[in-house]
Amino acid sequence: MNFPNFLTPSYPVHQELLERLQTHRFATTHQLSRFTTHHYGSQRSALRQTLRHLQKLENRELVVRLERRIGGWQGGSSVSIWALSTSGYRVVSGTSRRQRPQEISTTFLGHLLAATEVSLVFTETIQGMDRWKVGIYQEPACWRDYVGAHGQVITLKPDLAVEITGLDFTDRYFVEVDRATENPARVVNKTRAYGDYLRSGVEQEKTGMFPAILWLVPTEKRRDQLRRYLASEPDLPSDLWIVLTLEDLPHLVRDGPENYLGVVPPP
Repeated sequence: MNFPNFLTPSYPVHQELLERLQTHRFATTHQLSRFTTHHYGSQRSALRQTLRHLQKLENRELVVRLERRIGGWQGGSSVSIWALSTSGYRVVSGTSRRQRPQEISTTFLGHLLAATEVSLVFTETIQGMDRWKVGIYQEPACWRDYVGAHGQVITLKPDLAVEITGLDFTDRYFVEVDRATENPARVVNKTRAYGDYLRSGVEQEKTGMFPAILWLVPTEKRRDQLRRYLASEPDLPSDLWIVLTLEDLPHLVRDGPENYLGVVPPP
């Protein structure tokens, strides 16, 4: 007699939800419903059905739910956050690695959820464009190794790398997710690290171009602050960096980076 494998996803959307959690590590119910909304007639239906599917996966111990109060773009509200369990990771990856999602700090969790939101906005924007494609590369696939001035190997660690392609163009970005918790001087130093990588020539040799460095920030106040700091540094080329809020990201995707590079607020 063949017994059912209770660790096998029951529906194709179950597999998709597990794969999304493998990619992003953490996501809210609302985020997962937006990633899978193409299966449903409306966003409202997607949210309701996604929660139902997640509860089934939770009952089978393939995912775990965290209830955390996360500030920033969630507005400080308490939300249901999902992650793979050890069994869920084994099902989706085919390998065993113990998962400890409950041990993550609230600060780092907020950062990862913000990065998930950025990926989601890129994905949603591209879905509305004819014959455009987007490739989103998470950590560590987006990291870059190069040899520094003194012969040491340096690893540049963006939060994301994004490639957008249309019929006659390709736009590339290194993405940094800023939650307004860091001193602006650290943002300047990280942008300088990108400048060092630019001068190494490694990226240009691989792809023929150097991606724009995109800082995504939570508020217009933070946007203007970082723009002023970056613009005041003479060793940072203005055509290297972009600072935008998440609300402005769809405009950048549709328009391209040219009108946003090195933009500085009026005095």
